[in-house]
Amino acid sequence: MINHRPIQECDFEGICNFAQSAEELFYMAPHANFPWDITAFSQDIAQRLSNTVFFLNESVVGFANFYDAEIGVSGFIGNVIVAPQSRRQGLGKTIILHMLALGFNEHRFDDMRISCFGNNTPGLLLYKKLGFIPYGIEQRTDYKNKSVALFNFKLTAEQYAITSEFELNQISAKLTNI
Repeated sequence: MINHRPIQECDFEGICNFAQSAEELFYMAPHANFPWDITAFSQDIAQRLSNTVFFLNESVVGFANFYDAEIGVSGFIGNVIVAPQSRRQGLGKTIILHMLALGFNEHRFDDMRISCFGNNTPGLLLYKKLGFIPYGIEQRTDYKNKSVALFNFKLTAEQYAITSEFELNQISAKLTNI
């Protein structure tokens, strides 16, 4: 079972090592330099809200936070990072769902936003599946100094409530049929 808690300094090195290449780090933290050092990581997350680690047994397997956040207004989900050995197992979805619940329920955001680079097809499809609506595309420069597209998505508290209620009804229907 995946658990979560606020980040601790002892987690920094492990999270910095999740990025196996400059390309991976670019998608995790576009402004960071590979390899991601602990000092730079610490400085980056100091400016963010709800730095959260996700762990399985005693191992940290994921991380996420909020940036450009204003309590009661809005925030971006950022630094969604999954450990290499835990990828392709649905953990990204688990992390996003937790951050949505945290943002809407605890921080009372009216809307939440997330950004995804155009060549991250699994991420783009996941955000659509979770109810996020695209609202903009920005041109960015990647770690190789090439132009890439950054897609911006938004989910309102109202849309989240509808999606959450729908999912609860589906789960309830499945349990009734058992």
